[in-house]
Order: sequence, then C-alpha cells, then structure tokens
Amino acid sequence: MIEDAQKVRFDGEARHSWKAAQGRWMEEQAPHLKPATANRYQVSLRRASPWLETKYIDEIDRKLIAGFVSGRKKQKASNATIRRDLTALSSVLSACVGWGWLETNPAKTYERSMLRERREPITMPLEADIDVVVSRCPPGMGRMTRWAQQTGMRQEECAALERPQVDTERRVAMLTKTKTSRPRAVPLDDRALGTYLGTPQHITGKYVFWHDKGARYLNIASRFRAIVAKALEDGAISRAFRFHDLRHWFAVDYLKRGGNIYALQQILGHSSIRTTELYLAYLTPDEAEQAKYGTRTNVGTV
Repeated sequence: MIEDAQKVRFDGEARHSWKAAQGRWMEEQAPHLKPATANRYQVSLRRASPWLETKYIDEIDRKLIAGFVSGRKKQKASNATIRRDLTALSSVLSACVGWGWLETNPAKTYERSMLRERREPITMPLEADIDVVVSRCPPGMGRMTRWAQQTGMRQEECAALERPQVDTERRVAMLTKTKTSRPRAVPLDDRALGTYLGTPQHITGKYVFWHDKGARYLNIASRFRAIVAKALEDGAISRAFRFHDLRHWFAVDYLKRGGNIYALQQILGHSSIRTTELYLAYLTPDEAEQAKYGTRTNVGTV
C-alpha cells in the first residue's frame, strides 16, 4: 500500500498488478483469439503464476523473464513449451504497453534463439496396439480415436468436428478452423465413412464425437495418455504412443497404399512439403518412389 501511494505521489499514476493485467487481458484481448489459442495461453499464464502473481507490472523486466525461463527448464519443460509460454506472457505484456502500464515488453525482447525447438521423433504406433487402446476407450472416445487414425485429423479438429461439416455423398470432411487458419478438405475412405455412419447422433448435440449430454470431448491428450499407460502397465501393448501419433500412422498408411506425397500435404494441412516428406523414411525405396512421383491421389478404399 505504501509503495502504491509513493508511486502515485512521485510518478502520478497508480501501480498495476500482474493479476489486474491478466484480468483485463482476459476481458479485452482473449475474446479476439481463436478458442484453442486462448485456452493454450491460459494454461501458460497459470504456469507463470509462481513467478508473477505477486508482482506489479513495473517489476516485470528481462531479469524476471529470464528467471521464469530458467525455472521452467528446471521443471523439465521443453523448449517448444517455454516458447509458447513466452508468447502468452508477451500477449499480456503487449497489452500493458498499449494501456500505458508498461514502456516495453520484456517477454518480446527475450532472446528466443536460446530456446531452439527440437522436433520430437515420430512414434509410429502398431496397428494392433491401436486396436487394444480403442477397445479400452469409452465408446465415443474410441470412435474418435478410430477417426483420427483413419483421417489424419488433429486432436482439436476431431473433437470440434460438427455433423454439418461431413458430406457423406462427396466423402469429405470440411475443416474451417484449423491450426494454420486455412480451410481444408479431408477425404474419407471406406473405413472413415464407416466410422462416421456408425457413430450415434445425439438428439440435440452438434458434435460428431460426444459424451454425457452431447458435450464435446475435452482434455483428450491426458485422458488418452492414462488409457495408454494402463494398457502398457498391463502388458496389453508393446509401447506407449500419443493421440497425435495416430496422425503419423495415417500418413504412413496413406503413402504405403500408393498415395501421393503432395496430396498428403494438403490432407494433413502442412505448410511445407518438407514436413510431409519426413514420412518417406518409413517407406521402402519403391514405395517412396511411388509417393514422390506417382500420380495417385485417391486412396479411398482399403
């Protein structure tokens, strides 16, 4: 209180706490972000609480940000995760600059080249292990797991999929809210179409994959991880894998069945063909040749 009064007396303005800044950011800035981005930022802001929750905005400087980064490293957070955390902090602090609460954004000027992202190695789950995990999932989540395996769609894309987005006559799922913000069409083979047609529709709900009273699935990664961990503990599967690894399985399966690498890039929504080409390492030389130079883009049957 005394420090606040001194700030008003000598600087002519009241001090603003990190909590106040975060609250105002939630009201004014978060609604303009994509829901998935806003949720991710909120997770990062919660992680930053031990370092910032008792601080005033004018106390947050590059030294404090560096301390936060060091602390996250001690918690074994990956460089990619820390970079995302810094992006969330930067969003709030940039707003503070705009409000006149702060002169510069210390999170923005932090040297991020020290946090080079390392691409995690691809884990290719075995089809038999996927079958086991699906059998252990609740029915709705099991169907969503199959759908991810059969379409290569990302976790959030699967969870947020609504029935009007699926055109069974054209055999395609139209995605409008994607990671890259670019809409894309995902073709449905016989397996995926069967999964969709075999998924019960909630009487009032809009989501393809639902639970409870038509609600969409949340916290999928942690739920899936727990199911996989129990299956591994029981000796029912050979190795652990993530929900995201189903996307890898789809990509390699697509190419093995004669799909074209450039068509796969469009299906997966990769910005660069270099990302898609990582899957060529899982093919035989003949399969890789076909994937790179073949013309087959439709692998709609099994």
